[in-house]
Amino acid sequence: MASRTPIPVARAMRNIAQHMDLSRRQQRITLELLAERADLSVPTVRKLLVQGKGSLETFLRVARVLGTLDSVVSATDPLNTPIGRLRADDDAPKRVRS
Repeated sequence: MASRTPIPVARAMRNIAQHMDLSRRQQRITLELLAERADLSVPTVRKLLVQGKGSLETFLRVARVLGTLDSVVSATDPLNTPIGRLRADDDAPKRVRS
């Protein structure tokens, strides 16, 4: 049974979709051209940009076309967080077991 999307996650999905769509429009890229460059279907890209729904791969393909892929990768780098920088010298385990 699928659980409901937490409100902060739903809000972030909506905001990211709006940002990506604004970037697309600022660059004067049509939905069709974006889909073609990302090697995706128009309905798939529309679903991402309008509803904020899609796979991680879809998101990353669109981010690449819009020129934001490096920023996305950098934003998820643990060394770009205060805790990550503090623990940079620690050996991180390969897995964390419960």
